[in-house]
Amino acid sequence: MIIDDKTYKLDVNKYVPLESEKKQIVLGNTFNDGMRHVFGWETRYNGKYKKTASFTIDKKGKIYQHFDPKYYSRYFNNPDQNTKSVVILIENIGWLTKDNKKNEYTNWFNEKYYGKIDGIMEKKWRDYVYWAPYNDEQLESAIKLVRTLCSDLNIPKLVVAHNTKIDDLYDFEGVLYKSNIEKHFTDLNPNWKFDIFKDKIEL
Repeated sequence: MIIDDKTYKLDVNKYVPLESEKKQIVLGNTFNDGMRHVFGWETRYNGKYKKTASFTIDKKGKIYQHFDPKYYSRYFNNPDQNTKSVVILIENIGWLTKDNKKNEYTNWFNEKYYGKIDGIMEKKWRDYVYWAPYNDEQLESAIKLVRTLCSDLNIPKLVVAHNTKIDDLYDFEGVLYKSNIEKHFTDLNPNWKFDIFKDKIEL
């Protein structure tokens, strides 16, 4: 497994350079393409934006490390969730809106969606219906990265099997999704291969 820890490396103003014991790995979306989320991190709050993630997996399955996972960011509003989590973002635009007349889709920026239409999932979930696809390269990279992080950080290889809200995650140790934490989160979306991911991690 190759991890690029240089191309999108963040400076210390964009995370908290204090070591913390990790108990969870949390997967979420970038909600944009072309690694634009990193540009957003770099430019907000005069370069001191700390709602960042340790890793991103892009559309080609390439893994980027933004800062050492022994540190943490302020990705969540809950300080305890931040210190115990390693956040991995999967490059995915998330929910889509369909124009039935044109048979086209737009993203939440109201931009035309140019991805694979045949991979879009139609499923009513959390007030939305259409979901952009993930791909096999992203899935395989996520499996490799999560297994490595679990071993390196002594996090149990226990994966939540779904993306719905779980009421009490305080004592949970393992791998989960942002949408398990709060009902308003829509990542990872229903297009993720939850069963395959879980089975491969828990081998």
